Amino acid sequence: MTKKTSVLLLSPEIGRLPEDMGTLARFISGKSGGMGEVVAALCEGLRERGIDCHLGTLNLKKRFKEECGLDEEQWRDIRYKIDPDRIHLVNASFLANLTSAYSGNPVLNAAEFQRQMVNHIIKIVRAKSGGRLIIHSHDWMAGGAVTAYAKATGCPVLHTIHNVHTGHIPLDLLFGVDVEGLRDYFYMSGEHGRQTVDCQATAIKNAGLINFVGVRFLYEILEDYFLDRAIIPASVRQEIKAKYHHGATLAILNAPSRLMYPEVCPYLVRNYGPGDDVLAAKKENLVAFQKRTGLLVNPEAILFYWPSRLDPSQKGVELLEDIALRFVIENGDVQLAVVGDGVGRDGKHEEVLGRIAMASGGKISYHHFDESLSMLGYAAASDVFGASLYEPCGQIDQIGNLFGATATNRDTGGYHDKIKEIKLQGEGSDHDEGNGFLFRDYDPGGLWHGLSRSARFHRRGDAVRERQMKRIMEETRQLYDLSKMIGEYVAAYERLNGNKPLS
Repeated sequence: MTKKTSVLLLSPEIGRLPEDMGTLARFISGKSGGMGEVVAALCEGLRERGIDCHLGTLNLKKRFKEECGLDEEQWRDIRYKIDPDRIHLVNASFLANLTSAYSGNPVLNAAEFQRQMVNHIIKIVRAKSGGRLIIHSHDWMAGGAVTAYAKATGCPVLHTIHNVHTGHIPLDLLFGVDVEGLRDYFYMSGEHGRQTVDCQATAIKNAGLINFVGVRFLYEILEDYFLDRAIIPASVRQEIKAKYHHGATLAILNAPSRLMYPEVCPYLVRNYGPGDDVLAAKKENLVAFQKRTGLLVNPEAILFYWPSRLDPSQKGVELLEDIALRFVIENGDVQLAVVGDGVGRDGKHEEVLGRIAMASGGKISYHHFDESLSMLGYAAASDVFGASLYEPCGQIDQIGNLFGATATNRDTGGYHDKIKEIKLQGEGSDHDEGNGFLFRDYDPGGLWHGLSRSARFHRRGDAVRERQMKRIMEETRQLYDLSKMIGEYVAAYERLNGNKPLS
């Protein structure tokens, strides 16, 4: 009889999980971006294929309670009476009041995540699987000591790079971990005058395979696109190039979970698919979104929607702040909504966007991330946009397109791969094509140019917009096929499993 090999997915954030991950699954959701959705989709797809899949993530109690509408007593009943089964939570008192893996002190959060994974959780899951385990680490927080320990103990690792940022964890924060025994497996750094572990570089160094979530960004790194900006740490660039030249680098494009489709999304006032009256459904959801966010109620408004974190080093939030108020003043039929949290302990951009919203007279809204509000925003949006300096993949455009919105973003990385210019039959094209608008320059004028082109498209008659929305929704469902993504990850696992099936 063939022995099964289990997969342990390690991620600091997670989207809505499939119910067959265990009873606890429906109470766990703490995403901050596309990574959480990808990991949730992986759980869904692997379980459908009969693969023994486990998840290790942070116990963000405050976040979980809020999203489930539970009080403290109800949460305790769930947390301590329900067998977690395949979900393994990292617990610490300082994590309990966080709403994101990246709030508070991200380095301290990562240290605790790695410490408990090495000291407890990996050993538990490995024992359950009879020693046959593949670790799939996601981004820098799940790298570092985790992948060093896996390498030292002969456990194969696939490391997915969702973002090239790295964190540096001081060795003294990894108490209980045999740091001296693992020292040869660490990529050490001297950050802030202390001995620290470079988590992303360590993960890449120790992984049997690494994968990017888009093709373009991988080659941007290999070809040194960003040497003029402090984007790619030298350590990370070095290790990526080494892996690439050893044939251990993959590119697997993200695909959204089926739980993200507007046909089944539980947060909409009217569900819909490409076979329905899309524009009418979106207008109903728009009015509901306007009422929840304080925007002026107008079902005919063109809504530009920003559902990303407020990250000045990557997402271009400062470009948005520069033009937002002027753009809605000069474009009277436009509204603009932002749903997303700041990064770390700096509340600067949350404060700035809040002031801009107050000054707009109901034309602009800003709200902290809330899953129900965020998903309703996709259904309300005419266009889902951003202004990324760089982007390994990005998922807001994919989800926006699934919901019948166009996508506008900068021509970089994953957005270059996925956003194609809208061209209509008889207007420069022999057929309708494209799903959004790209702009080149990383400056306020570039973002203004992209949004202006999208606004002009959305001023077309309802018949044109309805036809294009349906087409975009249908093409997106074909293009970003979850089963294809899962198949590519399973092939990577099997390669790490000695080219043998997992079950």
